[in-house]
Amino acid sequence: MSKMYTDYINRTALMVPDQFIDVKTGETHVVSSKIFEQIEYHAENQTLIHLVLSALNQYLHPNRINQDNEEILLKLDEIKQLLYGYRPDPSHVGLQHKPSQKEVKDVDMKDIEDILDVYGG
Repeated sequence: MSKMYTDYINRTALMVPDQFIDVKTGETHVVSSKIFEQIEYHAENQTLIHLVLSALNQYLHPNRINQDNEEILLKLDEIKQLLYGYRPDPSHVGLQHKPSQKEVKDVDMKDIEDILDVYGG
């Protein structure tokens, strides 16, 4: 059974069915209780339109979030190398070129926790 959620302040109404069709794959999915909880929360707090627009933004621009995460992981890797005594190759010291950005590799969560602990995070 469908349920209507409204945000009267921002004049937004959303009818949520029990199932929906994924527009990318065409598959039918059941609306999870977590989705219902979020919709209800945002309807009560007059942020329903922001929830919908945030979801659309993430749907339409998924790589932007991944790029942000990639940059964070690169910085954490640099900090890890500094903490564990990484020293640049002496043959490269003094060269006036900007080093190319290296590939992101898997970062162990324990390493991230250690880095954050060192910096008081």
